[in-house]
Amino acid sequence: MSYKVLYRKYRPNSFDVLIGQKPIVDILKNSIKDNKIAHAYLFSGPRGTGKTSTARILAKAINCLNSKDGLACNECENCLSFNGNPDIIEIDAASNNGVDEIRELINNVKIMPTSLKYKVYIIDEVHMLSQSAFNALLLTLEEPPTHVVFILATTNIESVPITILSRCQRYDFKKINEVDILKQLEYICQEEKILYELEGLKEISALADGGLRDALSILDQLSKNNAKITLDLVINEVGSISNKKIEDIVNSLAFNDYKTIDNIMDSFLNSNLNYKIVIKKLINELTKKAIKILENGKDNNLDYDTCKNIVFELNDIMNKININVEPYLLIKLILLNYISVDNKNVESKKDNIKDKDETKSNESPNIKNAKIDIENIEKNKNKNKNEDKIFKLNEIRINNCFVNASKTYLTNFQEKWDKFINDIDISLKGLLSDTKVATASDKYAIIMTTIRHKDIEINEKLDEIINFFNNNFKENYKMVFIDEFKWNEEKKKYIENIKNKYKYELIEENIDNTSETDINNIVKGVFDIDKIEIE
Repeated sequence: MSYKVLYRKYRPNSFDVLIGQKPIVDILKNSIKDNKIAHAYLFSGPRGTGKTSTARILAKAINCLNSKDGLACNECENCLSFNGNPDIIEIDAASNNGVDEIRELINNVKIMPTSLKYKVYIIDEVHMLSQSAFNALLLTLEEPPTHVVFILATTNIESVPITILSRCQRYDFKKINEVDILKQLEYICQEEKILYELEGLKEISALADGGLRDALSILDQLSKNNAKITLDLVINEVGSISNKKIEDIVNSLAFNDYKTIDNIMDSFLNSNLNYKIVIKKLINELTKKAIKILENGKDNNLDYDTCKNIVFELNDIMNKININVEPYLLIKLILLNYISVDNKNVESKKDNIKDKDETKSNESPNIKNAKIDIENIEKNKNKNKNEDKIFKLNEIRINNCFVNASKTYLTNFQEKWDKFINDIDISLKGLLSDTKVATASDKYAIIMTTIRHKDIEINEKLDEIINFFNNNFKENYKMVFIDEFKWNEEKKKYIENIKNKYKYELIEENIDNTSETDINNIVKGVFDIDKIEIE
């Protein structure tokens, strides 16, 4: 008999052995028990969390002739013939995503089941369907024949149209916690007679990032040489990083030990380790440190704000690292930026210089520092003016876009924007790849960035982007880029304004000459404030 990989061999076949999704299991079991079976389900969540397994378990349970408490009996004729039954149709939308495949599905839906009570269609990675395929599926998904049940699964819920979402019962699968993954790994090791150390399995649980399938794949890979699953084996074979080294890095920050940081980061670089694992572990360790600091006060040279700032900077570079830039150099520089120069060696050198030429050391540096301070003040003034100008421009364009926004304009602009992203220069494509059109009017468009604060980076090239777009499509659009958090706020305020019957009116974009009355109108239009005081 051919070898079966662990994640297939131990795939759950009953709700009772499904791991980490108890709330979903309870609801599904109760719906089967009460015979309240929906015509369409949508399972969304990260990879390896049990979506497809749950779909198969549900399909078997609703077809079982003797189900008890929402569980399949695994003994009746329907249960025994379930595997390979032609009434259970599994479709991979990644490779069958065209409108022709969906039309064929719709035609077959009308045919009665051959042996089971329900014909069940399980469509995996449903977000991969084309727009025309989604449109073709709509009516059938809303009112399928009574003998048909649809179960859709996706790892990217944002790409599934709202028209599909509204026709399904939606269940959001969560990442499986490391404790549950660890328990399952221990159980499988005992069943398969795999030797292990607990620390090794803990490291696999952490590397899996909430996906049990990933954890079993790693265990499968390491167990093939019959070696004992130890922490060192996981680190060496999979490319993980010991928690001890991560702790050493954080402790080096506290003691201004830049040499240790430099050496450890170089060792990571030479080992060709995945930088994302390093960042994730550093963030976890710094978060623990930050909590301890809140409980006990400052820890050597580290305080809460320092830990928080490093975490934010590390998280930010995850979204900015380019394949042409060595990630470990960026990580190293971020860490070294928080090393204080006021260590003993530096102080000693300062004292020697002071003894040799006290007058010169007291005079020249002060003059130089004064010049630097003046330059920094001027730079900050200019920077603040520029940020204020961008803020005002954004608020005006958001207001103006809402004046005449419509679904028709949105659809039209979205088509052009998608084509624009595909055709633009590679440098701008990287900058705009994580953008999504939020809404549009005849002359304005609000474009959302899915990465927090990336709109700031885009706004530096705002004029260039707008000029490229307008020249390409012979349009005269004005755009505003905001992040997803800001857009959700604006959308909420817009809805409130519509409820309050506030009428949006166009505002001129002459920022430098914007009057106090104009500013009142802008803020009132966007934020629904009755009275505004301007300093």
